[in-house]
Amino acid sequence: MIYVRAGLFAEGSSDYAFLLRLLNRLIEAIAAGLYPGNYEVGESIGIDAPAHQQKAKRADRIAAAVVEYADLFELLVIHADGDVDPKAARTQRVLPGIAAIAARSLERPPVVVACVPVRETEAWMLTDVHAFRELLGSKVALDLPASPEGAGDPKATLQEVLKQGGARRLPASLHAFFGERVDLRSLRRLPAFVAFEAELTAAIREVARSQGHSQA
Repeated sequence: MIYVRAGLFAEGSSDYAFLLRLLNRLIEAIAAGLYPGNYEVGESIGIDAPAHQQKAKRADRIAAAVVEYADLFELLVIHADGDVDPKAARTQRVLPGIAAIAARSLERPPVVVACVPVRETEAWMLTDVHAFRELLGSKVALDLPASPEGAGDPKATLQEVLKQGGARRLPASLHAFFGERVDLRSLRRLPAFVAFEAELTAAIREVARSQGHSQA
């Protein structure tokens, strides 16, 4: 039996709300495909550095968060919005964090995965019309972007779609709503998500190997 639980270091509260719910579902789906009947997935947790280290550099905050929560997760997801240049985001906001973790010489360092949307996580919320209809009504006509990660301003596009659909009473956490519902198949139309899922799959295999299970 393998056990997988993710820790998430994200950029903002809305990213935590969306990605934590999405991670729970995605890890479950991957583990079920790799190790049917032989896995357990724990609830993903959001992590951050202790309060006295909040003004430290991002890389140091990532490492401090890992130390703070070290025994609570097996793999770490570091999120960074791509802001049109995902390679630069990974180089500047993910890799330094991985290096800072390595410098701590932890007895059991987590397996690390980068989550880097091309622009923002809101683009990933714009892939599934059925999730919007569950929120706004089954008969509402919606015009979602054909290429959500090509949207110049995903946050503004999301607000426009909600306005178009006559949104009135929205859930307390819109991002959590979509994290729990957006169809994984619709997300797989996005190259950035495909890359993230592939990296997460490799990480889950590595966690399984560390727990004494042969590669699936």
